[in-house]
Amino acid sequence: MNTKVNSTNLINVLKRVARALGLSENLKTAVWRLMAFRSIRKYKKLWLREENGEKYFDINGAKLPDLSDSPYYVTGLLLAFEDVYTIPYFYNDDYSKSNVEKVDSYLIEGPYGYRDEAFDVDVKKGDAVIDAGAWIGDFSAYAANKGATVYAFEPVESTYQILCKTQAMNNTAGKIVPVAKGLSDREMHVDIAISENKSGSNSTIITDSSHNSSETITLTTIDRFAEENKLERVDFIKADIEGAERECFAAQQMFCGLLRRNLQSAPIICPTTRKSWSKLSRKPIRNIKLFTHDTSYLQR
Repeated sequence: MNTKVNSTNLINVLKRVARALGLSENLKTAVWRLMAFRSIRKYKKLWLREENGEKYFDINGAKLPDLSDSPYYVTGLLLAFEDVYTIPYFYNDDYSKSNVEKVDSYLIEGPYGYRDEAFDVDVKKGDAVIDAGAWIGDFSAYAANKGATVYAFEPVESTYQILCKTQAMNNTAGKIVPVAKGLSDREMHVDIAISENKSGSNSTIITDSSHNSSETITLTTIDRFAEENKLERVDFIKADIEGAERECFAAQQMFCGLLRRNLQSAPIICPTTRKSWSKLSRKPIRNIKLFTHDTSYLQR
């Protein structure tokens, strides 16, 4: 595990050095990609498989397309491996408090679950799961492999096509349902800023020099989607939508009624940073408890 810690920390150190030296965004991106190519080698040794001439990653049954040679996807793939699959693979899918706090100390966003004497937050067999900000389906593949039905929302066309490929690769006990839309507080069409490095950090509200193109996407609400698809419950929500988490949950009328488990189980995981989390949690959203990956920010 020490090599994992070092690779993640080294990327962060290099990014800070690049900012301090005033390096251009292009140069910073190039440095990050170089480190990602180097760091992802250990995961290729662990999980890369080949069948009928096609390479793919197989992480305990969850399968993902091999994008490790792509300069546009390698950074996101590295982050997905570390954030989504560290606990499922290296800790036997045990989201106990001690394990989560251990990996939280070095992962950029953190694991997608948490358990202690008061909370039981992880994906279970038979769950209805919403993956808001599904990207290529890294979390969706994990949840479907555990036997969940995953409604995977990804509004960017090129990424959505890869998500559909991930769906086709995962003939598991559960299933992935790709949805070519984003989630918000109302139905509308908006422009989304596309991240140059395709790392999954596309955003409808964040624009900086790393987002050098845009695309018009369709947004819907959890309520509307649930009504149109006759969802009777939602057991778990993973939301990683680059700062738009509040809009995703704030205006839903049916939402509380869809949650099957007691709200103390808090089935919503928002992998936000300390800064964005403080903004998100400043005004609580009804009775819903939101979990960030920094466990000191758990709302109880």
